[in-house]
Amino acid sequence: MPKILYASSVKDIAVLPFKNITGNSGCNIEDSVTEMLMTELAKNKNFHIVERQRLTDILKETKLQMSGLTDPANALKFGKMTGAKYLISGNITLCATEESKSSFIISYGKQKSNVELKVRVIDLETGIAIGGSEGKGSSDRSSTSFDPSVVGLNNLDNISSGTKSERAGILVEAASQAVTQLNNNLKALFPLEGYIIKKDGDTVIIDIGKGLVSEGSRFEVFQMGEELIHPVTKKKLGQEKTKVGEITVDKVLDEFSYAKTTPGNEKIKVGNIVTLSK
Repeated sequence: MPKILYASSVKDIAVLPFKNITGNSGCNIEDSVTEMLMTELAKNKNFHIVERQRLTDILKETKLQMSGLTDPANALKFGKMTGAKYLISGNITLCATEESKSSFIISYGKQKSNVELKVRVIDLETGIAIGGSEGKGSSDRSSTSFDPSVVGLNNLDNISSGTKSERAGILVEAASQAVTQLNNNLKALFPLEGYIIKKDGDTVIIDIGKGLVSEGSRFEVFQMGEELIHPVTKKKLGQEKTKVGEITVDKVLDEFSYAKTTPGNEKIKVGNIVTLSK
């Protein structure tokens, strides 16, 4: 039975600012986490990320809340205004730093930060959440300090190697790990896809180039069928697809790649969808 999906070689994605739902008011990493995720996603040539300022302006103009985007009409309107097909909405669900100390003349301390993130991915054509992902990160650092008052040097300040900026750095490191894991998990929701743009015998050209594939990369080839529309709600549900062959990349250029088809490739034609094999 054919699977149902929408296919596009480039995914247009909008990322909403992360919300801190931990109750920890001292955890001010929402902006950092949002920027880090947008930067990681933008490294993938298969994604086009809506600029943050443009997204902010549209949110202010429409006064839409996250809850409103579950309404298909609002989601579709938001998608048209931003040019995005998908929306990523995320929360910081854990943001904590623990400290342990042992002291006398010289104090030894250890600080550990943990960050956890969760996101939902919403299809802006339907308003339906098509998936979710999470990322976790942790970082720790040791510090030492000397208390001069213990040896009678009361006119000196404590000398410490663990500053506030260093403690903040530990939290950012943990957040960075969480974002990296989150980004890797999100890739599974958006398999690399493209199109066959030319065919000559057993050689085809696909519109995926350097930075996304390498020689030896294998793709499945699909023929897209009828678009499925719900008879009552008129919602677009996707398209049928049928596998018609496989190809293996043998030459990669900047904007496109050459590939060889497997035997029995007569059903493969220009316009077919290609999906990177797992």
